[in-house]
Amino acid sequence: MKEFLSSQQIQVTNQNQDYDKHHTETSHRLLSRSSSENGSVNSDNYEDCLSPRNNVQKTSRGLIDFCIKNIKHVESGRREIRLAEQEMPALMELRRRAGGERPLAGAKIVGCTHITAQTAVLIETLCVLGAQCRWAACNIFSTQNHVAAALAEASVAVFAWRGQTEDDFWWCIDKCISGASWQPNLILDDGGDMTHWIQKKYPSIFKQLKGIVEESATGVYRDRPGIQDSTICTCECVCVLSLICLSLPGKSAHARAQVGASASPCGPCRLARWEEDPSAG
Repeated sequence: MKEFLSSQQIQVTNQNQDYDKHHTETSHRLLSRSSSENGSVNSDNYEDCLSPRNNVQKTSRGLIDFCIKNIKHVESGRREIRLAEQEMPALMELRRRAGGERPLAGAKIVGCTHITAQTAVLIETLCVLGAQCRWAACNIFSTQNHVAAALAEASVAVFAWRGQTEDDFWWCIDKCISGASWQPNLILDDGGDMTHWIQKKYPSIFKQLKGIVEESATGVYRDRPGIQDSTICTCECVCVLSLICLSLPGKSAHARAQVGASASPCGPCRLARWEEDPSAG
């Protein structure tokens, strides 16, 4: 009986030792993995907290006229843009039909919109059609950093990153306008910030603008007093989306999806009505 108990005790002791050994090894592996993951997360968080304004980056072609979070994220951004292209056949067809003619040659567009994969398709379409573009973000939190990296690699002068301060926001807009040997003649705006900044800080440039495209109702009402000013009455104010919304009643959502517009069409429609009747509210 004693021999039997002794043998059972030895077996239980061995099992406990094996369990303790396995538990210790597993704990070490989990701790190591957790430390590695936390290090990666902390590294990402640390990077997000840094402003890239003083960090000179270069594309594979050696271009430095941009300011984004990290140029190394080009591949993931390009994948995202390719997916968006599949959902925006109208713009892709426009590239195919008119790319060779370059109808926008001579257009120098400063843009201030959300920088997402969908707006990237629009920006690159403008470039394919012959326009020169410089772009900033209209929202300090909405920029997709990897998409901005892909645009920079494609030679678009883009100044935007997620998590900007207010000072960063206006700095980026100013960098778009004040490019070396470059003066904009068109504005593509969402919210009126670009239009407002040029009007206040660069009045001579504002007077020579050939057109303003404003996407939002907020921007339309914000820009209206300046547009009505007699000193800038030569500036033609147009909005492409108004044509779509007015010519396709009831189908504006589908139309906007086809061309890549993401915001409400009420702003363009109100602008179109105002052009017909300036006294309209």
